[in-house]
Amino acid sequence: MSQVSFPRMVELDAVTGLPPRKILDHDLPLLLRSMGMTGLPMCSIMIDIDHFKKFNDRYGHDIGDLVLRHVSSLIRKTVKFRGEAYRYGGEEITVLMLNTNSAEGFATAERICAVVGNSEVMAMVKGKEQPLSVRISLGVASTDTVEGSALLVSSDQALYNAKSNGRNQAVLFLNGSQKVVSTTVIDVHFPSQSAILGGNYILLKKWFSYSNPTDIEAREIKDPNTDSSEYADGVNPPYGLVKAEIRGRVSEIERRGNHTYFKFEVKSEIIDLMFKYIQDTRNANC
Repeated sequence: MSQVSFPRMVELDAVTGLPPRKILDHDLPLLLRSMGMTGLPMCSIMIDIDHFKKFNDRYGHDIGDLVLRHVSSLIRKTVKFRGEAYRYGGEEITVLMLNTNSAEGFATAERICAVVGNSEVMAMVKGKEQPLSVRISLGVASTDTVEGSALLVSSDQALYNAKSNGRNQAVLFLNGSQKVVSTTVIDVHFPSQSAILGGNYILLKKWFSYSNPTDIEAREIKDPNTDSSEYADGVNPPYGLVKAEIRGRVSEIERRGNHTYFKFEVKSEIIDLMFKYIQDTRNANC
C-alpha cells in the first residue's frame, strides 16, 4: 500500500496553499499502484480558473493571487480526507480522489463548480473593498474508464472540452472518446465601445452579414456571466437584422475610436446554421 495519506502534510505552495506539482508527481504513481492492487478506481479532476488573466490585467497580480488562493482553499475543503488538491501549474489545479468512479468524480466536480461559482472574493480595488465573482472549468476522468497512465491526459482533455463548450462547467471523459471541438473564427465589427475582453465567451444577439457569416456586424452582444448586454446603433441592411443567438469565444480585440473589432471563435458546425439564419431573414423581409 502507498504511504500517501490525505490531507498531505507537506510544505505547501506559497500562493495557493496546496501541495505543489512535485508532490503530485510523487504521489500519482504511488496512488495508482495502490488502487490497482486493491481493484478500486481512482479519479482525477483538472481545474482551470476561467478568464484568470483578466484578474491580473485589470486588478494586478496581487488580486490574481488572492483569487487563486480563494479558489484553491474552497477546492481543498470540498475534497478533504477523500482526496487532495495540488497546484498543477499557473492557475490550474489537479484533484486526485481515491476509490472514486466516474459518476462520483463528476458529482464532486459539479459540486466544486457550484461552490466556487456561488462564492465571492473580497478584494481591495482602488482603496475600496469590492466583491469579485470567479468561475472555473473542470475535466473529470477515472480509472474505471481509462488506463491509469492516461488519467491526467484524459481529465485534461475533458477540461479542454469544458472550456471549448462555454466554461463554468464540468465535463466527464467517457470511454476514451472525447472529441476535439472544431472551431471557425469570425470577424465581428461592433460599431460602439465595448467592455468585452479577450478570452470571454459571449452571445451575439442581433447581427447581420453583407456577404458571409465569417464577416459580420453586430448590434447587440451579451455577456452570459454577468447577464449584461451592450447595444450599438448603425445603418441596418434592407433585409433587417438576424435575431438568432450565436455563442462563441472572443479571441482577439482591437478598439478604434468608438468602434470595436474582434475575432469570434465558434463551433464550425454553427457556420451552416448562420447561413440559414441569414437566408431566412432575407426571405422574410423581401
